[in-house]
Amino acid sequence: MDEAAKLAPFPVVGDADPVPASLFVSYPEQANTLALLYEVSREITSILDREQLLRKVAHRVKKLVNYHVFSVMLWNEQTQLLESTFSMRYGDTIPSRLTLPLHKGLTGTAAGERRILRVNDTVDDPRYIKCDVGFDTRSELVVPLLLQDRLIGVLDLESTDANAFTAEHERMLATLGSYIAIALENARLFQEARENESRLQEDLATAREIQRQLLPTGAREMPGLDLASAYCSARALGGDFYDFLPYGEGRLALALGDVSGKGTAAALFGSLAIGIIREHIVDHPCPPAEMLAMLNNRLHGARLDSRFIATLFSVYDAGTRRLTLANAGSPYPLLIRDGAVQTIRIAGMPLGLYPDTQYEEITLDLQPGDAVLFASDGILESENAQLEEFGIERLSSVLSSIQPEHTASDIASSIIDATDRHTGEGLHARDDRTLVVFRVTDHTSSDFSKLPIIY
Repeated sequence: MDEAAKLAPFPVVGDADPVPASLFVSYPEQANTLALLYEVSREITSILDREQLLRKVAHRVKKLVNYHVFSVMLWNEQTQLLESTFSMRYGDTIPSRLTLPLHKGLTGTAAGERRILRVNDTVDDPRYIKCDVGFDTRSELVVPLLLQDRLIGVLDLESTDANAFTAEHERMLATLGSYIAIALENARLFQEARENESRLQEDLATAREIQRQLLPTGAREMPGLDLASAYCSARALGGDFYDFLPYGEGRLALALGDVSGKGTAAALFGSLAIGIIREHIVDHPCPPAEMLAMLNNRLHGARLDSRFIATLFSVYDAGTRRLTLANAGSPYPLLIRDGAVQTIRIAGMPLGLYPDTQYEEITLDLQPGDAVLFASDGILESENAQLEEFGIERLSSVLSSIQPEHTASDIASSIIDATDRHTGEGLHARDDRTLVVFRVTDHTSSDFSKLPIIY
């Protein structure tokens, strides 16, 4: 539940009738008191910072009751103790670390019995506990702060004079106490919500960094292959992923996935898929179709809230310049050759929906100058303010402009820049955008005995 939704309801003071003018004529003192109570209650219930709130309450109460020490203790449900939160003496805040159980001292008694205590002379009251406040307290007024009979804390006023507090003071603070209790509870909930939000942002930042660490940036020891990737998540955590995997001497596997949904759950599901693939290839570097079939059964067996993953998995053999790939629901890959953009039409069921699904494979013989693009649907479905998608035509236009000197990184940057321009300033992408580009280059090496080094 959103913490802000827990805020306690205020009494409707903003819409209350003002104090009738006739009351100022007949009972001027009572009318002034009511007007001040109305003003104070309206003001304090709008403050959400506890320190600022209590300071404001102390100054406002001073206009109603002449005291020498103002203090507030709050009830701690975990420790079952009243804990000093704020104290003010002669207008200056003073440190206080007092804790009290219920029914001990005047403060604990008022809190435990849920009633106001007015002591005219503390010398005659055995419940009084002397505290170091810099003077001798002679009279005390303790008001329990209750919210629907739930103890929030106590308001404690002390004076050096005996008989300093009256029944009228007691009645006024009884009325004001309910407003103070609501304001304190709202300040607590606001602070709790702020702290939770801060922790959440820290956790998301850490998770985002961990997620990025899971994604490689390239592969070395692959003669004739120029490789690049781009990853732009719509939220702090993304549901897209890609991976590069050593697949034997001179062979590199490339995977790209798009989890249904977004955010934390999608990111975790994507991380699970990466983990399964990396675990499996240690002993079973199988063909792409077999890899997708295995991954599909593992993800379906997890039964995670009907989630599925659109995935492309391919293996490139640098020695033969041969690309073998299988598709599980991802947009068709694109081949760029001699300025022409060709769709590699291979489809399949997304992973995790149905058990024992079989997948097709296709093999392409590539040549120097060819470029291949794997992209999640967030690239094609990027929308502008008019809800027009970027689409395959705009993507093909970008790819058709590729020149021989353009690197894979140049191509990836051009696509991301084009989708940014299409979306326009001030609009956030609705979906993650992820792509992998690799370009076949000419080379003179004949040694493909090394494993690709992923970095």
